[in-house]
Amino acid sequence: MMENISYFKIGLFVICAIVIGVIGVVVLGGAKFFQKKNIIETYIDESVQGLDIGSPVKFRGVPVGNVEEITLTGVEYGTRRGYVVVRAGISRNVFQFSLADPANPAFIAEVQRGLRVRLAPQGLTGQAYLEADYLNPKLNPPLEIDWRPKYPYVPSAQSKITQLSDAVERILRNVEQLDIQRLIGSVESSLKTIDKLASGANLDKISTQAVALLTEVRETNLQLKQVVGGSDLKDAVKDAAVAAGTARQILERADKPLSQLIADLPKASESINRVAQRLDAVTANLPETNAQFRQTLQQLNRLISGQQRDIEKTVENLRSMSESLKEAVDNSKKYPSQLLFGAPPPPSKVMGK
Repeated sequence: MMENISYFKIGLFVICAIVIGVIGVVVLGGAKFFQKKNIIETYIDESVQGLDIGSPVKFRGVPVGNVEEITLTGVEYGTRRGYVVVRAGISRNVFQFSLADPANPAFIAEVQRGLRVRLAPQGLTGQAYLEADYLNPKLNPPLEIDWRPKYPYVPSAQSKITQLSDAVERILRNVEQLDIQRLIGSVESSLKTIDKLASGANLDKISTQAVALLTEVRETNLQLKQVVGGSDLKDAVKDAAVAAGTARQILERADKPLSQLIADLPKASESINRVAQRLDAVTANLPETNAQFRQTLQQLNRLISGQQRDIEKTVENLRSMSESLKEAVDNSKKYPSQLLFGAPPPPSKVMGK
């Protein structure tokens, strides 16, 4: 009887432990199991070694989902392209746009903006995860596909490891194309030339010249210090400061006249415009005035030509009158009494005898 009671207690304890374990799993992990997700898919054109179902999907280091399925495009879509199909479940409340509809304009805009998925290593264990981020869409174009994806398609980009291996491979390929033997021969020839120059050079003479050059540089430095610290330079600086102050005073004094001159420039410009208009009017009347002047000259010429003889007689009369007047003036100077009393008296006979 006691043994039956012990078995009953043990069985009851086991059942209670199982029930408590189930309740703990439901309470602690139920949110994860019953969380609503959106499935996306991407195609990777490289090895996905280290990526397994359940591997995390991170957006800039933040977990946003897990890998749900890994397969090949030939199995899934019957194509000859050897891409790897990776489908992942993404939490619905992570992004501000919906991942449920591949035709959603917001989702398409984010993909065009550069939303990409790529493989990333997870530590040194060889494990990998999917990393989502915004990359340059021109440097990371989508892969060419000839089928219609079953789920919203997010293009992939090369992983950093693949980019590094490709760069190393290109470097090794370029190194293989180099003529190593020729390069080594050129280096040896250059070393021999340098050795000859070093052995043939007069190092003692070069050392002496270097010491002399350093001595001259030191003396020049001392002279520069003396010049900079001398009184002449200080006086020159003071004189320059005084000259600058004088120039500033002159400019301040000339500021008002210059301002007045600039203010009077519009008035002067208006006066010049009025004078120019008057000159234009006078210039416009010049042809008519010139014609009248020519007509007057022609009339004067005809008048002079018709009265030329009379003019000549008049000129001769004027000349004779001028001579008579001159003779009278001369006589009046010699005999002033003649101007008042007439001709001089005849000479005396007694005086004549």
